[in-house]
Amino acid sequence: MKILYKIIIIIIIYGLLAIPDNKVSLHIPKQELTASAKWWGNFAQNLVKFRITSTENQAYQYQKHKSLVKQHLDNLLLDLTEPDNPILDSINFHINKLSALASLMPGKITEYERNVARWRKLLKYQSRYWDNSSKSTQNRLFRLMIESRLAFESALIQSEKESISLSNIDRDISSTKNSVSLGNIQFKAGDIIAFNSITKDETYSSFIKELPNVYKHLGSVYIKDGVAEVVYLDVLHGLTSTSIDIFINEIGPNALVLRLRDDIPNLLRNPILPAQAATTIYSMANMGTYKYDHRFDVESHNHLYDWEFINMGFRTHNFSLDANEIIGSNYSIHVGGQNSHLNAFELELDHRFITVGEWYNTQVLYNNRLLTAATAAITNNKKSNDFLITFKLPFYRILKAYSMLVSSLGFSPPIPDGISAQTELIYRGLAKHQNNLLEELTKEIAVYETNQKHRATYLKMLQKANEIMLSE
Repeated sequence: MKILYKIIIIIIIYGLLAIPDNKVSLHIPKQELTASAKWWGNFAQNLVKFRITSTENQAYQYQKHKSLVKQHLDNLLLDLTEPDNPILDSINFHINKLSALASLMPGKITEYERNVARWRKLLKYQSRYWDNSSKSTQNRLFRLMIESRLAFESALIQSEKESISLSNIDRDISSTKNSVSLGNIQFKAGDIIAFNSITKDETYSSFIKELPNVYKHLGSVYIKDGVAEVVYLDVLHGLTSTSIDIFINEIGPNALVLRLRDDIPNLLRNPILPAQAATTIYSMANMGTYKYDHRFDVESHNHLYDWEFINMGFRTHNFSLDANEIIGSNYSIHVGGQNSHLNAFELELDHRFITVGEWYNTQVLYNNRLLTAATAAITNNKKSNDFLITFKLPFYRILKAYSMLVSSLGFSPPIPDGISAQTELIYRGLAKHQNNLLEELTKEIAVYETNQKHRATYLKMLQKANEIMLSE
């Protein structure tokens, strides 16, 4: 009888542990934010449509669209433009066409990037006078800025150029104490690097950050005695630093270098503000107490997410990027002006920052594009609860209790701080499905590329990923 009683108690406890949390446990991308098919589709279709084999037609179309883009950008330089002006759509249209044509013409990639760089710079300038408190204006600015960069990335991949490094401003030969040059890009203390990791994103980054192809991580450039380091958040090791050459080659193969404009009031009052902030952030990294924040809130003191430690460094010296707190799974994107920031890519759209330079590894871009297609197909066709296997939940809750103990002793826990047992269970189910889909998608795309004799566009990858999902 006692044995039966113990068995009944164990079953009851197990059943209680298997009750799902009564809350949304996963930040699955919202449909209005996961418009990957639209963004990539616009220029992916153009890449297919304008894959012209005739050299004469290539040259004609390229020169035609290049001329129209230059004309539009010249006009944009002279006149202020409202956010709903059709001219902005026209510029984007021609840039998308040029992305296809530049990818087919040797030596045109860098020339094309100069047009894109000028477009982004002018759009940032124009947006300073827009009502960026309007959600529709924010969405429009975001689409115009991001789509042009993604178009350039697509052109790089199609051209099969191994890598490219571009400088968008002239080098300042008078500045040497707090600057370091690598290749054609000059870094200064306080520069911010928006980047994507060289490895496939961890499960958390893949599914929490709803835009897989935009920059998800930030780093701060610290320079002393001519030696440059990048301070950034590692998901496993927290706030850390490494030399800038190792960072470029082994950590951030695709990145954008951002710098505070020297004409903003904060910098006019305190010219060494960026260097001061970089020193503060470097000191934070050397303390070794800051961990990665998987919850992305603004109230955890020793847990930071990607832009939060940048904000802390600058805020110490009276310059704030502001903050947003995530409530449940509901949060918004803020772009343009001096709005609150939440995601790394938003700094690219803040007109207080200029783009110094950028570098790309095309193979990593291609791999990221495959990952984006697999992730988008899953989130568009599945719900997080599809991966909530209730009978496994008790085991994950026990694992979470063990993780809390391990974390308190200073070791890396199997379930990170800020991730619940239920969320971890769903993430692992999603990750397994993502890996399986990615493996099958890679094989399908390889066959397609062999038959077509050119690299697949994102639109084709997404189409294949959706077909695989529907066939399951």
